[in-house]
Amino acid sequence: MKYLLGIFILAVSLNATVYYAKVEPYEVYHIKASASGSVVLVFKEAEGRVSKGGILIQIDDFLNKKELESSKKKLEVQKRSYVLLEKNIQNSKKVEEIRKDNYNRIKNLKTKSKISKDAELINLINATNQVISLENSLQNLQVTISDLGYKIAYLEDTIKKKRVKIKKGFLIYKVYVSEGDFVGIGAPLVDAYDITKGRVVIYLSSEDVDIAKDAVLYVNDKPTKYKISKVWKVADEKFISSYRAEIYLPAPKGIFSKLMKVEIK
Repeated sequence: MKYLLGIFILAVSLNATVYYAKVEPYEVYHIKASASGSVVLVFKEAEGRVSKGGILIQIDDFLNKKELESSKKKLEVQKRSYVLLEKNIQNSKKVEEIRKDNYNRIKNLKTKSKISKDAELINLINATNQVISLENSLQNLQVTISDLGYKIAYLEDTIKKKRVKIKKGFLIYKVYVSEGDFVGIGAPLVDAYDITKGRVVIYLSSEDVDIAKDAVLYVNDKPTKYKISKVWKVADEKFISSYRAEIYLPAPKGIFSKLMKVEIK
């Protein structure tokens, strides 16, 4: 019985598939400029260090901030004008109602001359036109307020895009710009690595794809609780007979990119 068990264990060991891969950062970010302008501040010395979450690159936003301040003041003025115009419309509608009552009271009276009736009708029409004109102005003011709101949002977004921060705990791998450089939209600014956890990429054989999800993963000959996190169901373009798979694991205590042995059993 012990002899048969030994043969079985040997067979399982022989069937285990071995892969070699490096532990890489979980994600790589190639950050490009979302707004154009001159670089007024850059901490080149942060290159190769872990970010503390502060501003790494600042693109000139002086005029954007001035325009934003001006637009906000204009918006406040327009909002106050809107409130006053609404009150004006309310008062004008009261005048219109009075004119309407006056005209309705005399329009059928035989004691009133046609000239008097026409005068009251003209007063009513003028009052109505005044309300229409004010309501039209109110609609135009609504459009202006809406446009200013959009402009403020656009400027705030532009200012935000000109301030490049790298998330705390990420590695600032490479900074591409220096102070005084002019960058256009799409220009490379910085590469940053998410080193808060690791990722191992291996290329599975077709036989291993079906068992990979439930298999026990041995890393450097030791059993682990790690699992295959993701498997591509289409063969890789480069390794045409293999299928890409990813394993996510805690960040290594030392350095990344060390070669590791992965066995699927």
